Amino acid sequence: MNKLRTAQLLEAGSIAPLGIGLGVVSLTTILVLSAVSSLFVLERRLTSMAEFAALSGVRYNLSAEDFIREGGVNVFQNLRVAADSLPDGLTREVTLCAMWKAPLPTFIRLSEVEICGTGAARAG
Repeated sequence: MNKLRTAQLLEAGSIAPLGIGLGVVSLTTILVLSAVSSLFVLERRLTSMAEFAALSGVRYNLSAEDFIREGGVNVFQNLRVAADSLPDGLTREVTLCAMWKAPLPTFIRLSEVEICGTGAARAG
């Protein structure tokens, strides 16, 4: 009976590595989801702003730079107008770009990424 008890004690393990692994996977998932959400929201905001700039260009004959200057928009980091054109004479296309950084500190050093949004408006 003593041998059986010793064998059972030697085979007993700990669930601590499992808990630590689960914590690491959960933390990684939260960091990735917050970064992806931040990136998506920035792209949507840039697209909305580009659409408004294109619409103001069609209605009031404002360039995208004038629209940004008049609107006083300074919430984006390194906002620039990548394109402002009238390809067919009726449709104004505007592309705005800004720099994105990860919202939370990460173990991996993420570089800044330039994100662009495009909007179009048709006169008529």
